[in-house]
Amino acid sequence: MGLRVLFCLQGEGRGHMTQAIALAGHLRAAGHDVVATLIGHAEHGTVPSFLGERLGCPLHAYESPDIKLSADARSVNLWKTTWSAARLSVRYAKGIRAIDTHIEACQPDVMVNFYEPLAGLRRNTSVPMVAIAHQHMFHHPRYPFTAGSRLERQGILLFTMLTSRGAARLLGLSFYEAENMPKKNLQVVPPILRREFFDLKPRRSEPPYLLVYLWRPKLVGEIIEWCEEHPRSRVHCFLSHPQKKKDDQVRDNLVLHHLDDQRFLEKMATCSGLATTAGFETTAEAMYLGKPLLMVPTHVEQQCNAMDATLLGGGYASNTFELERLEHFTPRDQSAFKAWVDRAPELFVGAIEEVAT
Repeated sequence: MGLRVLFCLQGEGRGHMTQAIALAGHLRAAGHDVVATLIGHAEHGTVPSFLGERLGCPLHAYESPDIKLSADARSVNLWKTTWSAARLSVRYAKGIRAIDTHIEACQPDVMVNFYEPLAGLRRNTSVPMVAIAHQHMFHHPRYPFTAGSRLERQGILLFTMLTSRGAARLLGLSFYEAENMPKKNLQVVPPILRREFFDLKPRRSEPPYLLVYLWRPKLVGEIIEWCEEHPRSRVHCFLSHPQKKKDDQVRDNLVLHHLDDQRFLEKMATCSGLATTAGFETTAEAMYLGKPLLMVPTHVEQQCNAMDATLLGGGYASNTFELERLEHFTPRDQSAFKAWVDRAPELFVGAIEEVAT
């Protein structure tokens, strides 16, 4: 008899969402059922319209803490993050109660948490939890956790520990295979990519274009400025901006798109290079497709992702969106990385089944 699985998901950025979509497909293929998804979002945040359809289960949203960036969106603002959490604590308490209520209503066999902090504060701990995030690799000696200041690293560690509080198993997403750490309940697993991703046929369109994904819309000014200076280069830029039309031609050579995950993948398959803020999922997808990759991290965690991918020869890091550098970069062969990614379905489903039983 299949398992009843409850997802809990942090709704900031596309990475955790695409991980949840991919895992839902693998679980259903193994005979299990994702009964609902609880999704936390920032104040004034929105849940992308594509998410409920792709997950194929009811969604229940509530407000949850998020990481606040500096005015230029280049680093974590610890004071602003802490003050926001304190100011909105009453709403977050409501979110914790919502999680407990849905656990009671859904009666799942296992709960899977994609880096949602309030899941670690749930009172109903009768259901075992599996915590999934690449941030759990912070505990692994092979991970290059050296970026940012000591205070920033301590802050992101505290946030990560909160998301995994009471978890029976930590699944640490990694670009490379590494030894498990049973004493920390840490199992190293590959990036988990959706099934439709593997149907993509990577190529370069004519005329060529560069693709950009921005985690924070504030950074779009840099892209507009670059396009003004390089009028012969074509750019498609995806960002989370509900007020934008589906296709917003802001310049002759620049189109802005509101975040649509399927359309983003289609554009990635045919682009001549990708620039991103070094989110784990987007970086993994670009490496798998062999696309030239420029990473412009905005905080500690993304800086670590950029270091990891650079060491593997998948791309290079920069402080600015120097898109012209994509035209002169050839990624290293990623055969070992692709073989590691291909093992994801069996490793994820097997780990969740072990914890549930």
